[in-house]
Amino acid sequence: MRWVKTFSEVALISSVCLAALACGSSGTSSGSAGNSSSSGGAPSGGVASSGAPSGGLPSGGTPSGGAPSGGAASAGKSGSSTGGASSAGGSATGGAAPTGDNCTIGAWPAADPTATGPYEVVTENAVGPEAGVADEDTGEIPKFTLFRPKELSPGGLCHPIITWGNGTGSTPSLYRSLLGLFASHGFVVIGSDSKNVGQGDPQPMLVGVTWILEQNEDPSSPLYHHLDPTHIGATGHSQGAFATSKASADARITASVPIEGSSVQRNLHGPAMFFCGGLDDIVGCDGAKSAINAVTTLPAMYAEYLSVDHGSWLSFNNKPSVVYGAVTAWMRVHLMADDALKPWFYGADCKLCTDEGWQIEQKNLDL
Repeated sequence: MRWVKTFSEVALISSVCLAALACGSSGTSSGSAGNSSSSGGAPSGGVASSGAPSGGLPSGGTPSGGAPSGGAASAGKSGSSTGGASSAGGSATGGAAPTGDNCTIGAWPAADPTATGPYEVVTENAVGPEAGVADEDTGEIPKFTLFRPKELSPGGLCHPIITWGNGTGSTPSLYRSLLGLFASHGFVVIGSDSKNVGQGDPQPMLVGVTWILEQNEDPSSPLYHHLDPTHIGATGHSQGAFATSKASADARITASVPIEGSSVQRNLHGPAMFFCGGLDDIVGCDGAKSAINAVTTLPAMYAEYLSVDHGSWLSFNNKPSVVYGAVTAWMRVHLMADDALKPWFYGADCKLCTDEGWQIEQKNLDL
């Protein structure tokens, strides 16, 4: 397998794959700025996948066993330091911390990451500032798509944030089932609309983080004091995965999952899972292996799902794929303090470690 080292190479070879995936994919709501639409009670897998290609891609089923029983642990701010040690995704005990008028930072109730979460999802298109390079077809500088629970701060809890990066030539509409799944679990997801999310200064994925944190302090915003600014995740696919690796140097990013494309980042500030597909002949797994080899003190996992290629991990039906469940579980553990899911990743006999469908390498993931 050939390792792709630059964004330009990714643009050339992954666009063929992703263009085929994008055909027939439509957005979840109209594209006017600030417009929103409810998914009408999030179907399994998050936001409804209207317009998905006939037959889709193989979803791979769902991990067996679901979430381990048990409640969520107490939460606080994830430990982090520039390029240095952090607790094992850890959060300080001692109860919830106040963060504003509308919510408190605390541990979320345990939930099954292989199924849609309990919250109805709203999608808002063309929100936020322009960020990144102009679209080659329209000449417009892209904005963002927001996926969030319709009801904010259920139970008085602040929502963790996830920033998303697309693969080359794609937009969040291609990934709406995954991003909607996140939102149905209580995350507020800001997805760059850029088809070349690795380009732009400042980075679109980080512009999205800055903007959404501004909304948390803007009394006129529906998000005002509903967000948890201390728990922010980054994830993305292909070119978006490389952009995720780069964005993870930002101290605000406390957990990350580059999907099908990782680069070495020695200034991580939180736990990282480096995912690749065992059949991926576009980007391959060398980058993910190099990325985990560079980690020293932080919790990290190399996660190779053997039966998928560069795009076949995507799910276009109402059932989240195996990969969706694993990524959602990682984010729930490290951004929501859902310690009932820690056995998926932590310990020598972790759930993924003992699943023959995965090849796993762990660092600093002792129970």
